[in-house]
Amino acid sequence: MRKVIKVFFVIIRKLIYLVDGFSPRKYMKLYNWYLKKIGVDLYGTPRFIHPSVDFDGKGYPKTHIGANVVLSKNVLILNHDYSITCGLRSIGEKIIDHEAYWLRDIYIGNNVFVGANVSILPGTIIGDNCIVGTGAVIKGNIPENSIVIGNPAKIVGKTTDWATQKKEKADYLYE
Repeated sequence: MRKVIKVFFVIIRKLIYLVDGFSPRKYMKLYNWYLKKIGVDLYGTPRFIHPSVDFDGKGYPKTHIGANVVLSKNVLILNHDYSITCGLRSIGEKIIDHEAYWLRDIYIGNNVFVGANVSILPGTIIGDNCIVGTGAVIKGNIPENSIVIGNPAKIVGKTTDWATQKKEKADYLYE
């Protein structure tokens, strides 16, 4: 029965993805509903989550997403880590029929932009008003109003300073 339910949700997800091609607003409304049904904690309404975002199937209830969040293409939200099995075996632990793993919460604050191909690792907390640059690997606590880039991610600026500079230059467009 459990596999039937899983297959049902996979089919629903694929149908919702089709809606993105002609109505991104309807897609997001349906996708938010879907994410809540599978257990993701949406404590606000995300602005956009690309269909290619990879949510960790073990960690749906441990994924917390705030309001006005954008998750771009190919973002990986990874709540679990099985590397502990390898580590335990390296010190002589006999793990035969089971796998040891960590399962940690991930919090993405309000008004956060996450660029393409970002990996968010177990236990990460991203504060409000953060910008995460393309390709970053995020672990740990990212304070609010931070701009982070790189692998491993490093704070390179403040969102408020960056936005003020862009506003002064009028270096942006509206859609």
